[in-house]
Amino acid sequence: MYVIGMTGGVGSGKTQAACLLKEIASAELLIADELGHVAMEKGTDGYEEIIESFGTDILDADGQISRTVMAKKVFHDKERLDLLNGIIHPKVKAYIRQYIDDRKDQEGVLILENAILFETGCDAFCDEIWYIAVSADARKKRLRQNRGYSDEKSRAIMERQQSDAFFYQRCDKVIDNNGSLAQLKQNLIKEYELIQRGRKHAGA
Repeated sequence: MYVIGMTGGVGSGKTQAACLLKEIASAELLIADELGHVAMEKGTDGYEEIIESFGTDILDADGQISRTVMAKKVFHDKERLDLLNGIIHPKVKAYIRQYIDDRKDQEGVLILENAILFETGCDAFCDEIWYIAVSADARKKRLRQNRGYSDEKSRAIMERQQSDAFFYQRCDKVIDNNGSLAQLKQNLIKEYELIQRGRKHAGA
């Protein structure tokens, strides 16, 4: 299994890019954010640890953890955010490691989409890593249109994330996503074809 890590900042379109590449490469796809949601579901160890740390006022009417309430509790409180991440991230990482280990001898491609790929050490599971690059202004515009975020909220999130320079130094490929969806798809096809040629030449 050839593992492509895909990362990028908030509003970069990395999940959309990962879904497009899944189709292009007939690949499997793991989205770390979705795994984090699963790790918080009722009945899991993560759920119990979060309740123990944050109390029951974060639960909704069904007894599930309300991500909206949780987000409000941690957004402006780094200590609480670190506490939550310390519960969730190791569980997500362990799941990803096991998932890849179980398929290491299989053919095909696995895409791992993760905004904090390097911070969680999940970059170690990847054969190569792609960075979805978008200007800050374009990201704020997309977040405003698609999620209803104010520019101030978008800016606050971006300031907590790594810079373009950080990713340029560490990623194998930089995929421009400042244009249209069709342009993004063509950029992904181009890079994936390079992988195919390289692996064929290497006998992979």
